[in-house]
Amino acid sequence: MPKDIVEAYALAVKARESCTRKAFETVVDFCENDLKCSADVSQKRNTLLLWSYDRLAQSFVRTGNYGSAYDLWNKALPLAPSNEIKLKLGMQMMEAADKGFANMREKASRIVETASVLQKVYRDNKDYANATKMQKLIDNASALLIQSKVKN
Repeated sequence: MPKDIVEAYALAVKARESCTRKAFETVVDFCENDLKCSADVSQKRNTLLLWSYDRLAQSFVRTGNYGSAYDLWNKALPLAPSNEIKLKLGMQMMEAADKGFANMREKASRIVETASVLQKVYRDNKDYANATKMQKLIDNASALLIQSKVKN
């Protein structure tokens, strides 16, 4: 068992050539189950955990498990230190939502959730054109959600 998240991450990077998913799951499990790590809000911890979530999500994408990838990127999003990284994660989440959910209600719900985050980031960056595009996407996906509720 590693003594801290830095050691857990170092072991994961060392082992990733042979078993990416298991290596980065160890980092995530360590931090989620270790009281000291889970309570830590340092930039170092957040960066290592963000990278671990991202690499783990990428390993799920490679095997076609977009739903798990989406959930991991969603955990990584609050740890992102910049709007640029939030946009990158959000776009990956959008693709995972599109590919990972056959159920229209679930897909539309994830798209609304992700587009809302992206819209806020675009507004923060004063990119109103893309913020408006996200609003249109939110409106369209919300309409699909309403239609799916009416049919059920």
